[in-house]
Amino acid sequence: MMTDPGSLATDAAYLADQYSTAEKLRIRQEAHARYSERSDDFFAWALSLLDLKSGQVVADVGCGPGAYHPLLHAAGCHTIALDASPGMTDATLRQARRQRLGVDVLQAHAEALPLRSASLDHLLANHMLYHVGDRAAALAEMQRILKPGGMVLLATNAPDAGDVLYLAHCAAAQSLGYTPAPRVTSRFHLGHLTLVQQFFPDAKVHLYQDAFLFPNLDAALHYYASGIIDLIEGAPPGGPHVHQLLPAVRARLQDKVDSEGRLRVPKNAGCFVARKR
Repeated sequence: MMTDPGSLATDAAYLADQYSTAEKLRIRQEAHARYSERSDDFFAWALSLLDLKSGQVVADVGCGPGAYHPLLHAAGCHTIALDASPGMTDATLRQARRQRLGVDVLQAHAEALPLRSASLDHLLANHMLYHVGDRAAALAEMQRILKPGGMVLLATNAPDAGDVLYLAHCAAAQSLGYTPAPRVTSRFHLGHLTLVQQFFPDAKVHLYQDAFLFPNLDAALHYYASGIIDLIEGAPPGGPHVHQLLPAVRARLQDKVDSEGRLRVPKNAGCFVARKR
């Protein structure tokens, strides 16, 4: 058994498989863009919670391929993008050059950010803190580099986001003799307000209620195969379990799709937002 309830979230092999290139993250982001029940954009909604002004400096910690950067550029902000993964910093740099965005790109771990104290107007850390080994150290670093009055935005999922797919995965895995691993977001989700308030006492939760509306199982399974499928204890990413789990999960969801004509998967998410005192 695992000693850490979300240890795959910080496992080097799992992270390398997920983020050595932007491909699997791209599949998930495209699924959100194509199949979300809400018509508005999560990135724009999240940034609307900040007091963005032209000329401000914003750090994006755990930036991934830079999904927020075009919006920050349009607001007149200068972005400092940081990620521990060379694959993600390379993807961010390519996008910044292609779109001529004002972005400085640095490879760094969230627990040791190479930025001066009190040097930033705002800071983003979106859907990434569950991958950080020492979340408290990362939050302390974020608090350190923000200016007094600067705002922090920490996006993550609700604890039960994606249950329809995750529970089908767990049942299918157990039927095949595998032990399913906890979802990676178990290490940091919208229920972790007390942790955030240790560093940002006035932090509040802003909820974004949404769901996937997959038109067919192929679309849902394409999303499932980009991440959830590898939540198996002791199995290497992309191992033989993949070919066994895909038909097993399909069989468990087929009746629901047949009866409803689609697959609805609630995926509530949101942000912790606070201003540094």
